[in-house]
Amino acid sequence: MRLGKTNGDLSASMPQALQELLEPARQLAKDDSVWRGHCFVWKKPGSWVPQLTAWLSPRLRAGGLEKLKPRQFRDLCWDDSDWSRVLDKCVTADVEYHTSKLAEAIEPATIRAYHGCRTDDAGIYQREGLRTHDRAEMIARLQAVVDARPELKYFKDRLPDAIAAIENTLDIGALYVVADDQSLIKHAAHYLIYGSEWISAVLGHSYRHVLKTTGVPTLLEIDLPLRMGSLATRKELATKMLREWARLACNRPDWSAPIDFTFTLRTNVPSDWLVGHSHPGELVDPLEHYSTYRTPKPECAHCRAS
Repeated sequence: MRLGKTNGDLSASMPQALQELLEPARQLAKDDSVWRGHCFVWKKPGSWVPQLTAWLSPRLRAGGLEKLKPRQFRDLCWDDSDWSRVLDKCVTADVEYHTSKLAEAIEPATIRAYHGCRTDDAGIYQREGLRTHDRAEMIARLQAVVDARPELKYFKDRLPDAIAAIENTLDIGALYVVADDQSLIKHAAHYLIYGSEWISAVLGHSYRHVLKTTGVPTLLEIDLPLRMGSLATRKELATKMLREWARLACNRPDWSAPIDFTFTLRTNVPSDWLVGHSHPGELVDPLEHYSTYRTPKPECAHCRAS
């Protein structure tokens, strides 16, 4: 099904702002199929705003887009929930209903997601995939770190107690990826600087610095099928998509809204979902009073081999 003579149809009599909003969506399907097999990147609105425009088209009230008043600036912060109220005036039913429907519709779509880590060779993930948190494996890795570092010889005897003191078990069997790499880099860069948050916590402030002596901060890129997220997670994402769509339509900013959005996975990520990686050269360390961390050499074994 394609955009036809609906409330969202293009016409010469339409204000230019409406035409500019609708033109990229003109040839797209206006039902749930617009999301089928579609891969999008949050920080690149051009990869998903046209699809959402097309999907919303038959869900608009008569004159709904005129009520939206594209390009009429609203003095609202990018994350203000009032963007839902702006959109609510334009759609049939209510925004909550359409949010639920969008959460169902995007299930067959794929979103670019990101995971922060520290590794010597990012190529291992493209060969073996990304695994969930296995506590026994983490303890073995931590033991190897302690055994390899002479400055940690006095910590060896205290290691069992240090492990027991970290009671968090929420991470066991879980894997976290985010929808916005900038949020990860700017606000949670410790995952890239130190690697495993659990290992860093066990070593504590006195010893976690040794984790910076091997490997390189790495940002993995993953094409994540949204079917891997729960319906509740997709509904949260749908809420953010609809609010951002309204903001972009009204305010026409030249930047995309940063979002702190995490997918909690309970299964390994296969290697063919890994689509790339990078090594940020400068990061802010939230564990060291937000001081600047500079990557000595932003490349790994995979980069050198390539």
